[in-house]
Amino acid sequence: MLDSCSMKKVLTIVVLSLLCSGVVHAEKKKKYEGKNLKERKELSCKYNPECKNFPKVKKIKGIKFPLTMVQKQRGEKPTGDDYYIFHWKPKNKKPSPYVVIVPGSGGMSRAAAQTYGRYADILVEKGFGVVLYDIFYNTGVDRGTVSRGASPNMGSLSVIEFIKNKYPKLSNGKFGITGGSRGGMTVLSLAGELIRENYLFKNVNHWFDAGVAFYPSCGKQKLLIPVLVMIGELDEWLSSVNCKMWKQRDPEQIASGMLQIIIYENAHHQFNYEMLVELSRGDEKDHDLPGRANQYNEKADKDSLKRMINFFEEKLK
Repeated sequence: MLDSCSMKKVLTIVVLSLLCSGVVHAEKKKKYEGKNLKERKELSCKYNPECKNFPKVKKIKGIKFPLTMVQKQRGEKPTGDDYYIFHWKPKNKKPSPYVVIVPGSGGMSRAAAQTYGRYADILVEKGFGVVLYDIFYNTGVDRGTVSRGASPNMGSLSVIEFIKNKYPKLSNGKFGITGGSRGGMTVLSLAGELIRENYLFKNVNHWFDAGVAFYPSCGKQKLLIPVLVMIGELDEWLSSVNCKMWKQRDPEQIASGMLQIIIYENAHHQFNYEMLVELSRGDEKDHDLPGRANQYNEKADKDSLKRMINFFEEKLK
């Protein structure tokens, strides 16, 4: 039999073994749960099964931001962000116009991926090249937000530089941009004159030639490129009333064709997301701004798609 000293040693070894086993198990469990969390929640194509037929993701270097006076005094060098894109090359492999797609604040959800994948396929068939800019890729953003993630403006403009520098033979030099909600606001921001006076965009050499904004936040502004705005009358995220007012207060740009505004009756936010058959309202786990309605509207979807294609064919070809 073991004496009391030996017994204590045995018990100590057993306890330590159990503790180590528990730690290892806890580490494995924690790692596994974390992986599941990303797969379930990151709002990008990185873990999204609806993106499985997309081209291979590509990381691109962004346009460098100009240095501030303090940075110059410190001898720092200009830097730019990294962005992640999916590139559909023109079907005919000849110089063609390009359309850049920018998701909204909900990122690349399954519904968004299905709709934008459909848009990309149709645009390619119509003779365009397409780049989808995945704004939340590798950011760890786990729910819809308007305050986190990379800069949609600089990221979108960096796509133009990437195509012109890496694929000059595939581009005819014309670039359009489209997006919904936050993506639609990116379209309007890049279409106006104020951003071109912003010092942060001093190093931008190429701007977009036309834009299609789905359900953006509307406000009267001077446009430097032609824009088509489409929004649902019942939109609870971004009021269609502001778009109606812009249309009424800006007869000059409407008459010149620089601005077109279409408002769809009985249509909600994300009316072009065919996966959202039933009306849904996200909670605080889904978005920073919970409680607002989303629902597909087949009539508005088909008409807006036709208008978008015709608009880009007219302005970019």
